[in-house]
Amino acid sequence: MTYQVQVGQGGYTGWKLLERTAETQRATLARDPEILRSRTYFAEKLPQVKTADQMVSDYRLLNVALRAFGLEADMKNRLFIKKVLEADPNDSNSIVNRLSDKRYLNLNKALGMGQAGGATESAADVGAILDLYVSKTFERNIGDRYQEIELALNARRELPALAESGSSDNTKWYQILGSQPLRKIFEGAFGLGSTFGRLPVDRQLDEMKTRLEKMTGSSSVAQFAEPEKLEHLLKTYLLRSSINSGASATPYSAALTILRGY
Repeated sequence: MTYQVQVGQGGYTGWKLLERTAETQRATLARDPEILRSRTYFAEKLPQVKTADQMVSDYRLLNVALRAFGLEADMKNRLFIKKVLEADPNDSNSIVNRLSDKRYLNLNKALGMGQAGGATESAADVGAILDLYVSKTFERNIGDRYQEIELALNARRELPALAESGSSDNTKWYQILGSQPLRKIFEGAFGLGSTFGRLPVDRQLDEMKTRLEKMTGSSSVAQFAEPEKLEHLLKTYLLRSSINSGASATPYSAALTILRGY
């Protein structure tokens, strides 16, 4: 891929630059020859796929599907992905419902191969998967240089959907704790160190709730259905990222100093 998304020096200043240019830059990246070839191949080949075996044996198909759900790190774990694709999403005991990271469940549902009785012809929404593929490629293009912006873009897309889901608030929190990208946003925004993940999960949950209530006045994940609450979280995360990267001589130096008090 030849196109490189422009975000200045990253951090919160890069985030604000991206807000003004994201639509144009995303459209430019979507026209990159490599991306176009991958999209065309996926659109042509996926409707012919009838089993999980066929899916995991086609590198190009699998690469697009896994990238769309942020799971490309599992490209070498094909046996595991095969089990994920074949799992029945309606069975509470199936692997996709037992995994805390719900990206696997979303992949399973999107490809539609996990029906009871064995793999069936894919009922996938090709267009929706390709839209996700372009979005995740856009984010990864940035993340290769500025991971904090990639994580913030991912959270801006995923948190509102989680906030509006019908799950209990604790279930939503456990999904955040089980999702590495979302977890990093909250740990970064709250200034939690690397040892935090070693605490018992119930302690982690209590600490997350306490920190969020201190920041916003509420410990509920449901608040992130409100754009201003979500943007406050992401701004805090990005400014703290600037602190950690040593970017102290910025127009946001005063804000960075204030954030040290959280």
